[in-house]
Amino acid sequence: MRFDDEEFFEANTININRLVTKILILLNLLPPVFIILNKIHIFSIENVFSLKIAVGIVIFTLVDTILVFGYGSERLKSKNLRLYDSIQHFAKYFGLFGAAVILGILGTHTHIGIYISYALVTFMSCLYYNRKTSLIMSIICYLIMLVSLYGKSVARVAELLTLKTAERDFISYAAGFTVEFIFVFIITYSVTKRSKWALDQAMKKNEQLRKTQFEIMQFIPKILESHEVFTGHHVKHTVQYVDLIAREMKKKGFYADILTEDTIVTYSAAANLHDIGKVHIPDNILNKPGKYTPEEFEMMKSHPEEGKKLIESLPKIKDGTFNEIALQMAYYHHEKYDGSGYPNGISGKDIPLCARIMAAADVLDALLSWRPYKEPFDIDTVISIFEDCRGKHFESCIVDAVVDLKPLILLLAEDFKIKETSDEEKEYKWRQRIAEGQKKKS
Repeated sequence: MRFDDEEFFEANTININRLVTKILILLNLLPPVFIILNKIHIFSIENVFSLKIAVGIVIFTLVDTILVFGYGSERLKSKNLRLYDSIQHFAKYFGLFGAAVILGILGTHTHIGIYISYALVTFMSCLYYNRKTSLIMSIICYLIMLVSLYGKSVARVAELLTLKTAERDFISYAAGFTVEFIFVFIITYSVTKRSKWALDQAMKKNEQLRKTQFEIMQFIPKILESHEVFTGHHVKHTVQYVDLIAREMKKKGFYADILTEDTIVTYSAAANLHDIGKVHIPDNILNKPGKYTPEEFEMMKSHPEEGKKLIESLPKIKDGTFNEIALQMAYYHHEKYDGSGYPNGISGKDIPLCARIMAAADVLDALLSWRPYKEPFDIDTVISIFEDCRGKHFESCIVDAVVDLKPLILLLAEDFKIKETSDEEKEYKWRQRIAEGQKKKS
């Protein structure tokens, strides 16, 4: 199972838990309805029984609501993801069990014939797309049903509604319900199995489509590399740095609700496009061997706007989610946390999270990489620069992630250096020849 599949099923568990809780809350209306119907002589149910049912429903509803909406809040999720997942898993069984017990208690009354309602909880368990859950709840519901039927038989004997003994009356009821429940179980298990299979097939097709789309995105650095090798290599590096930083932030609990596995994968893929606007920068500027003049630098600063225009024409990927993230990364990755960046000079959390992470990856690679006008900085100097930029260029939690990633970043940078030094030397010599040719023409 892929990570994004796991997140889908986790999200589905949370949503169905909330649905079950809402059903339990609605069941609180039953006792008042019973009392009203009894008062107007439509239903012959003792008020004492209705009050007992009310107490049971309130207890189950209260506990389940606390588990699902209290301890299962997004606030707890951001603080302790493991505890959050454990509570949601427990709440799944508690909610279904509570609904089954309530139905079972109702079924003990001789004037309430719930019959097929016994199967409701088992059918509800299908919504979790989990055969184990369906199997466990089917067994639990069957056992509760048997206890409920025995209670009904005892009550029937006490009210002289049958001449049989409680045991004989129970056996006659249980035999019929067992046959019915076997069919309920077969249907429940088959529906769960079929639904899970269909869902898996849909996810596989979606994964294949997404993989194809992302492979196309990974072709972008090759296009940029043909335009200018440093940018092509830079883009490849930042894709991996974005992935590292985002995962480290999630690990530390920063933006854990946003940085899901699917989001991190999307961020990494979208990083391929963050410098796409450079294709509109004139070659004589982009391929200049030395530092830029103020005028040339202003021209270079137009690449976020150019990138934004290009991405706006990109066909929708992932319902447009990918496009929006790619656009934000391309347009805002030169903004700074203190508002001193460009093109808009926005600050803090007005800068999208993806762009704040992209900015760190962008600077990280620029500092660690060789350029014709500079040698790469060593890792200690890079970490020191990031510390100095805390709250200025970068958000504090992003700096924390980079600092703690120091060993991995060093290994990655060394690997890049080994693989790409020869390419960059060729590029530098090529640029020098262009510059010399331009001087001779002038």
